[in-house]
Amino acid sequence: MKAEIEKSNKTMPIILAVMGALYGVSPVDIVPDFIPFAGWMDDVVVVGGSILHLGQSFAKDTNDNFAKLIGIIKWGVIIFGAILVGVIALLGVAIYGLVK
Repeated sequence: MKAEIEKSNKTMPIILAVMGALYGVSPVDIVPDFIPFAGWMDDVVVVGGSILHLGQSFAKDTNDNFAKLIGIIKWGVIIFGAILVGVIALLGVAIYGLVK
C-alpha cells in the first residue's frame, strides 16, 4: 500500500513537468516572445520551476537536505518570475499612459 501511495505522489510532479515543457514550446505565453528579454524569461521561469519541482519530489526519497535546497531555488525562481511579470505589466501600463 505504501508503494502505491509513493508512486501516486510522483505522478503530479511528472504531469507538472510535462505541462511546463509544453508551455515552453507553446506559442501562447503570459509575456509574448517578441518582447526581447522578458518574453523568454517567462518560459525559463515556468519550465525551470516545473523541472525543479520534479527534481525536488524525486530528491525527497534520497536526500532531504538536497530536496530542501532545490525547494528554495524553485521558490526563488517562481518569485523572480512573479516580480518580472509584475514589472512588465507596470511598464506596459506606463507606456500605454504615455502613448494615450
